[in-house]
Amino acid sequence: MQNKDIQNLKDALDNIQALETLEQKEAVLKQLNFQIRKLEIVVTVVGLISLILITLPFLGIFPFNLPLVLAIVGGILLVIKAFKDGEVLETEKFFLLISISNDKKQQEDGK
Repeated sequence: MQNKDIQNLKDALDNIQALETLEQKEAVLKQLNFQIRKLEIVVTVVGLISLILITLPFLGIFPFNLPLVLAIVGGILLVIKAFKDGEVLETEKFFLLISISNDKKQQEDGK
């Protein structure tokens, strides 16, 4: 892991610790789920476009040239970046779910 990744994880944990109520945590969880879903859609679309750009020259529809190669490499780099961003989001979601679970157990024990 790089220092940037560790800092992102630390920031995510600090954000979770700053949340006080169960309603705030559930709202943030809903937002995280939306961001993760959006990232999954982007990865799927970019991956399909890259795959199409790879196959079209072999079918003879598109000429194989430098801009096409750059578009394919750019798509692959975007997918890799999205996976790194997704790891941070999934980790934050995981710790948020643990925090929500602990809060619900404390509420049940308090009754």
